[in-house]
Amino acid sequence: MKKLILLVLAACSAIAPACTFLDIDPETGLDENQVFSTWDNFKAYFNNVYEGRTGQSGSGDNINIKLGYPLYLDFSDRRFTWNALTDMCDGGRWLRAQQIKAGALGANVSEWTTTTSRRPISYSMFRIIRVANKCIENIDMVQNAKQIDKDDLIGQAYFVRAFAHFTLCRIFGGMPYLDKALEADDEWDMTRLSAWETYTRCAEDLDRAYDYLLAAGKVRRDAGPGSEGHLTSSDMAYPNGVAAKALKARCLLYAASELNNLHGQSDWEDAAEACAEAIRIAEENGYGMLDFSLWNSNFYGTKYTNEHIWAWNYGSGSYYQTDVWSAVFAYPQANFSKSSGECPTQNCVDLFETVWGDPLETEAERQEAIAQGHYDEQDPYSNRDPRLDLTVVHDGSVVSMCPTGINIHYDPSTGTYPMTVINSQSRQFGIAWGSMDSKSTGYSNTGYYINKWWNGGYGSGTASRTEHTDPLIRMAELYLNYAEAANEAYGPDGRAGGLPMTALDAVNKVRNRAGMPDVLDKFTGSAPLLRERIRNERCVELAFEGHHYYHDIRRWMIAPQKMTATLTGMYIEKTDVSEQYPKGRIYTRRAIPQNRQSSWKDAMYYIPFPTEEANKMKNFVNNEIW
Repeated sequence: MKKLILLVLAACSAIAPACTFLDIDPETGLDENQVFSTWDNFKAYFNNVYEGRTGQSGSGDNINIKLGYPLYLDFSDRRFTWNALTDMCDGGRWLRAQQIKAGALGANVSEWTTTTSRRPISYSMFRIIRVANKCIENIDMVQNAKQIDKDDLIGQAYFVRAFAHFTLCRIFGGMPYLDKALEADDEWDMTRLSAWETYTRCAEDLDRAYDYLLAAGKVRRDAGPGSEGHLTSSDMAYPNGVAAKALKARCLLYAASELNNLHGQSDWEDAAEACAEAIRIAEENGYGMLDFSLWNSNFYGTKYTNEHIWAWNYGSGSYYQTDVWSAVFAYPQANFSKSSGECPTQNCVDLFETVWGDPLETEAERQEAIAQGHYDEQDPYSNRDPRLDLTVVHDGSVVSMCPTGINIHYDPSTGTYPMTVINSQSRQFGIAWGSMDSKSTGYSNTGYYINKWWNGGYGSGTASRTEHTDPLIRMAELYLNYAEAANEAYGPDGRAGGLPMTALDAVNKVRNRAGMPDVLDKFTGSAPLLRERIRNERCVELAFEGHHYYHDIRRWMIAPQKMTATLTGMYIEKTDVSEQYPKGRIYTRRAIPQNRQSSWKDAMYYIPFPTEEANKMKNFVNNEIW
């Protein structure tokens, strides 16, 4: 009996008859001969990897690469991002995020893999891989296309094939590397590679992508700074040659990391060389970090910036009034019915140093800073890294449309949480200590909300409408990737790729952009000492950008420590201003409720495939179900 075709890898998708995808493309409605006969049809077929249906409304056929993007929001009624699955955030609503964070994924794994009304990452990524392979294999069938256009498309195809494998690997572990399209009679018994092997195969594809994109003149897709067309090309939605080298560097950084490293220092040297190459090519093509006064434009208010190597623009809309946005990013609704969203923990806030560079993560570090007059437990947000105010909404935060400051405190004299007026609308930012489900209040379980993606407005009018962009790769990450790899390979003063920049120089470059001093001398004497400051800097600079923290603590193999540490928040009460309470507030660190704490078991390094899907494949060893 003829085998059913693997529409995507059987471990990750529903199996469909051969005609489903080979004979008729579900997105274009064209058969295979039609798809590959004209350039317009060929492009339409490939571009579905970017613009195919997403299933946001609970239906649809997900092949859209955006499902692999870090801040892709819609999870139907399971609204959370990777941040909620770490010690950085409380998940707000008592939904799946809290269960997963506590180590109870279980039967719900299909929500990550195959269920199209949720976030079927594996299903979509494997379908994208097949589209890329079909295009690579059949590009020569197209007769009416310029070579430069063919090179551009094939460069993109190698890029998205690598991106999809990279996405799968860091979530599910080592993967078979599919470099050909499976056909109806093909049997699934391909070797499952190690994570290291998968990442290095991705890197090889990304070198191929770069070569094609270079031939197509697409190392950069817009004009460089100071030139007509700078940052305005519609072509910027697609990956370019610089993005290929930057993603290659990220892949080799992952390959070298403790969770995946197979060759010790040489893996770190390879990663450092790749990071240096990405920086050199990016700088040669005019990319750079923005002035800190423009830092937030990397996230909202501007479609693209010159710091974006590759980014996805959502457009503009009244995001803060929608179920999706507020349910994830913690903006109280008019009727307080949409949840508190993802709220930063005190553990997260403590990662932001003082303006003098003092770390504050541990009690000992805070006491040392207090002794130097650099920190006050009753004035905790003063004299802090400027990125704290731009990343986290805390009591007293001044945002663009609330110049008097946001109230996140309890007033014992009235027995209420005071209202906050944001562009003439009154909203209540409360603290829901002990609540299993803050859906009924819209309150935070930590005393904090996320500020990084917010323009400071609220409501259905123009005040809350702004361009929102997900920075998939930006220059700051390139410097931090290089700092990490060069430090591990060669130490704080190490250099790679002919760059004059040391590992220490690179991390300081990112810090200095934010107005922060160089890493304190006491942390620069060895690779292990600097390692901790580089990791901290990644947490601060890349906070809540989705692609970073969940995966970092796993590849560094520090998740067991991070996920078992007590998660805390800040409880705040109003009081009279005094020498002891200079802000007229009593700030008290509190553990968040036990039922909202995280947990850890080693199975949590990777998400498993659904058992019934894994069993369909020959010789496939599944990840442990947790």
